[in-house]
Amino acid sequence: MAAVRSVWSDNFAAESAVLLDVAPHATHVAFNVQYPGCIFHGDGKTHYTNLTAEERYALVRANVNPLQPLQVGLAVRTDDGRLLAWEFNLSNFDIASDVCYRCAPDSIAYLASRGVDFWKLKYDGIPGYRLRWLLRDSGLIRARPAWATFAGAFHVAYLLKIMIGEYLPTNLDGFMNLVRQKIGAHVYDVKLLAREHDHGCRGPLKLIAKQLGAAPSVEAETALAGEAAVLALQSFEVLKDKLGNNTGKYSSELCGIQTF
Repeated sequence: MAAVRSVWSDNFAAESAVLLDVAPHATHVAFNVQYPGCIFHGDGKTHYTNLTAEERYALVRANVNPLQPLQVGLAVRTDDGRLLAWEFNLSNFDIASDVCYRCAPDSIAYLASRGVDFWKLKYDGIPGYRLRWLLRDSGLIRARPAWATFAGAFHVAYLLKIMIGEYLPTNLDGFMNLVRQKIGAHVYDVKLLAREHDHGCRGPLKLIAKQLGAAPSVEAETALAGEAAVLALQSFEVLKDKLGNNTGKYSSELCGIQTF
């Protein structure tokens, strides 16, 4: 059973010390980003599946650049078998700002129903630059773990935005090059891996994790990003074992950009 460590400004230093201790020993890392919905949905004429990878990336970029993430969930497997998970609550999103009114109201309502306190995030959350410095300096990137996420286009895009502290590159090649530099050369999408393992293994992350036998209880009442990171990590580990040497050919293939 994995405990998700909820991180705010008042315990950021203490939790950073824990991450600094385990990061150099990471073998697998999974992440999930909670974000406030989408502003742009394309021209309404062309279905998402009929867009090119470059066009899908452009749509992701158009949504990610003006918005701010709410939470980053991080799950780390160490070389001695430990599993630690964090949910970093970020302060950059301002629900009172003009841009918020262009966000998907259904997404905002859903997140609020799941326990996201937007005012607490603003006043007690962590500025994105502090998380960027922590991830850069922790040794996590230098450990060269395998990275995993689920339906990864937006999760990877938001994490990269945090890591570079600026707008995303204008083209897909530039984006993927920065992903390799700032996150890792081996980023896997659990949604794609599950489908390649078994074409019937589809649906939301919780369902896929259950089908794989990788859906334990998570010790957190309202964890969103943290719980998803744990489920993505454990699902990835099962899939990596099942796919064996074939796992590598799916590296850097993100559902929502290169595939769907």
